[in-house]
Amino acid sequence: MSDLVAVIAIGPLVAALALGVCSPAWRRPLACLAVAFLIAAELRLGAAVAGGAVYVHHVGAWVPPFGIVLVADRLAVIMLLLASVTGFAVLLYDAAAPDPRLDDTPFFVLFLGLLFGLNGAFLTGDLFNLFVAFEVLLIASYGLLALAADGRQLLAGVQFTVLNLVASALFLVGVGIVYGLTGTLNFADLAVKVPAVAAADAALLQVGVLVLLIVFAAKAALLPLAFWLPDAYPAPPVPISAMFGGIATKVGVYALLRVFTTAFAEVRHPAADILLALAVVSMLIGVLGAVAQTEIRRLLSFHIVSQIGYLAFGVALFTVTGVAAALVYLVHYTIVKCALFLLGGLAESAGGSRDLRHLSGLAHRSPVLAGLFFVAGLSLAGVPPTSGFVSKLVLASAGLEARHYFAVTVAFGAGILTLFSMMKIWTMAFWGVPDAASAAVPRPLQLGAAALLVSFSVTLALAAEPLYAWALATAHQVMDVSAYVAAVLPPVTS
Repeated sequence: MSDLVAVIAIGPLVAALALGVCSPAWRRPLACLAVAFLIAAELRLGAAVAGGAVYVHHVGAWVPPFGIVLVADRLAVIMLLLASVTGFAVLLYDAAAPDPRLDDTPFFVLFLGLLFGLNGAFLTGDLFNLFVAFEVLLIASYGLLALAADGRQLLAGVQFTVLNLVASALFLVGVGIVYGLTGTLNFADLAVKVPAVAAADAALLQVGVLVLLIVFAAKAALLPLAFWLPDAYPAPPVPISAMFGGIATKVGVYALLRVFTTAFAEVRHPAADILLALAVVSMLIGVLGAVAQTEIRRLLSFHIVSQIGYLAFGVALFTVTGVAAALVYLVHYTIVKCALFLLGGLAESAGGSRDLRHLSGLAHRSPVLAGLFFVAGLSLAGVPPTSGFVSKLVLASAGLEARHYFAVTVAFGAGILTLFSMMKIWTMAFWGVPDAASAAVPRPLQLGAAALLVSFSVTLALAAEPLYAWALATAHQVMDVSAYVAAVLPPVTS
């Protein structure tokens, strides 16, 4: 099974290289086939880790802590599946109505490159290769942002790149500090050696930990490090925008969760307090920004900032129930957000404008589109009995259990404002009299790609109890540092 871990890690890169040399006519079906193969492999791996097993692949047969390791546990596999499922839905959407701006571009190569970076980040067992995975993500993301670029898109791409280059430089600074004090970058080895750092070096180690917190917060788009996102995500064609909105920023949340529950579990204070403050600010300011917007995908982009705040809130609790709540929220939110970006793109095409003030009556033009957007919008806002309600309920329960009453109050208020902003889209774009000059009607396969994601969201609501049980078991595994160390490091022989 450990070989399957390597296949999943390297598979997107092999597929990207193959797509780069094959005929353009074959790239679209082959990309769909490659992602479908990844989903099948990840489901097989998911069945293997469901009982709590951890599979480790030693790259080049080098033993940790000096060799590179790929580690697959319940958390890593669910992140892999979320990336592949959202990627498959996006490719289906593109196949239904290919965007002419992406013709004769390396779109599919970069798309698979993005999945390669994501899979690497979710499977790596050390800080340096997490840095490498982030760089692969950055290269692929900037390439995607630059495809069919207009002035607005190029400016957004430059902002995105500059921020991430600064974050990458800080990442190296943090890695250097941690390596200088501990002599290792392996997560499991850090869990062993960080508590043994001399008291005289404790303050410097905290500096390194806080630098890494800033880097991961920037990758996750937590305020005040999210200024680039509302411009970057609505700018590119809809498939790229949906992939970014669905999964790209989650890699930062994953890094916060993995690194601060494993490598720095013993020294995460005061990082946890800072993360909680950033989460509260992001929840509130993000949704206030969304309320003020008049473009659908720009409004949804501000929502990303707010919803990442919810995720960070659960992670910042660093309790089993807090992490479990964050995982439930992560699964729900990734699926719903990707669906909303696809549906928002269809609404813009059907209405012939990005601006809500120029849209009207789309429900008459496409009742299916209107119905799917209505369900996904209510789920994002957390209206009962949707998956959003379930995820916010368990998050509030975990927050109250940890006595963070102010953060729970902010989360509740942000939920009301989220509902208001989603109703703003609905009443302006879908309600009213249809505009006779409106443009395209959504194609069935485009609606089918979004319907696939919305149906997952509905299923999550119906399976709330087993979903939470899974999340709770995963949270126990994530918080059990000794089990992770035992799985990754070779046994000590006397």
